[in-house]
Amino acid sequence: MSSWEDLDQVVARRVLDDARRVSAALTRMGVPHALVGGLAVGLHGHPRATKDVDFLVGPEAFATTSPLLTFRDELAQVVQWGVIDLIAALPDDPLLAAEVVQGTAGEIPVVGIEVLVLMKLRASRSQDLADVEALVRAGSDVSAILDYLRQYEPVHVPRFSEIAQRALET
Repeated sequence: MSSWEDLDQVVARRVLDDARRVSAALTRMGVPHALVGGLAVGLHGHPRATKDVDFLVGPEAFATTSPLLTFRDELAQVVQWGVIDLIAALPDDPLLAAEVVQGTAGEIPVVGIEVLVLMKLRASRSQDLADVEALVRAGSDVSAILDYLRQYEPVHVPRFSEIAQRALET
C-alpha cells in the first residue's frame, strides 16, 4: 500500500484536494462511497499521475435510480464530468455495492484491491489493463485476486492470469 504522501509526488495538488473535498461532502450528506480509479491504484501500490477523481457511491447519492439515474440536487455542485466522477454502486451489482461505506471525518474510504482489479478488467481500456499489470508488479496478492475472480466473475480469470504472468516475468 502506498500513502497520500506518495501520491503527492505524482498527482497534482488540485486532484488530491478534490478527493478530500468530495469525500468530506459525501460524508456530510450521508452518502456511502469509496475511492476508485487512478488514485485508488496509487494507494494500492502504483502511484501514477491522474487528472480526475473517481468515487463509487451508494444509492443515497441519487434522487432516482430507475428508470433514470439522477443525482440528488446537492450533488450537482460536486459532480464535474471528467474531473469528479461518481459511479453508481447499486444493489444490482452487489460486488460494487459492498465496497461503499459511510466515510468518517478526515478519512477517505478506498475500494479493496480485488474489486479495483475487477473494475479495471470490466472496463478493459488500455490504461485499466496497464493499471492491473502495474498493481501486480507492485506486489498485489495475485492468489487472492484470482480466488476472488474465480468466485465472483470467473470470466475475467484468463485475462487476469495472462496480465499477471506477463507482469511477474518482467
